[in-house]
Amino acid sequence: MGLGLGYFPVWPGTVGSLASVLAFALLFHFLEGVLLRFTYLVVLLALVLVAFWSTEHALRRWQTEDPQVVVIDEVAGQWLAYGALVLPGIEYPAGAGWKYLLAGFILFRALDTMKPFPIRRSEHLPGATGVVVDDLIAAVYSGLALLGLNWTGWLR
Repeated sequence: MGLGLGYFPVWPGTVGSLASVLAFALLFHFLEGVLLRFTYLVVLLALVLVAFWSTEHALRRWQTEDPQVVVIDEVAGQWLAYGALVLPGIEYPAGAGWKYLLAGFILFRALDTMKPFPIRRSEHLPGATGVVVDDLIAAVYSGLALLGLNWTGWLR
């Protein structure tokens, strides 16, 4: 699940997140404006739908609450965290893209690991919902933090 990245021998979730960072970096580099936003939203929707569908199937196959080989939830979550970078009307300093990518990665992985309220509680939701929603909430927190870092000028 997640192009086989879940079989990486160490930190498969982190590897899945890094793959998402790379994919987003390519998108962010080559597209802009409406085309960037449209492509981002289409990919996000596809990732979230595939995350729920494939995770539900994986849970039945491995008969466990959150199999480590399933990293599509991290891929989708990391992608969602970068939503703040494609919002219309938000300006980012030229050349600061790598700082936002790095900050978004660190924020998402930290929040996904620490699981502040209500992330940990969301893990108790049934089936794939419990596996995927915790990453999506961590992503929303990360995106909001990126907006805050941009607003305060910390990533310039």
